[in-house]
Amino acid sequence: MSYARIPNFSQPVPVRSTSARTGRRQVPLDRRYRNLPDETQPGTIEAWEAVAPVRPDTAHTRSLRFLDTAGELLAAAFIIGGGMVLTGLATLL
Repeated sequence: MSYARIPNFSQPVPVRSTSARTGRRQVPLDRRYRNLPDETQPGTIEAWEAVAPVRPDTAHTRSLRFLDTAGELLAAAFIIGGGMVLTGLATLL
């Protein structure tokens, strides 16, 4: 049984020249595909990942978040309570 000859891909492929001046064959390519962007390598990070904020979890940052949340809840209570008071005053008029 004869098998087909397996080509040796470790050697460069001989190319026949179609250009007498340069000695290189011209490959017809669309200009859009000549300068494609490089593929990302495994383990690399994107540009947006390099500048993503990382909040440390310390007592100071937790206290600021608590005060911010408490302030929002207090403001919501005053807005709702003020609306109820104004509604009550409007019924007296």
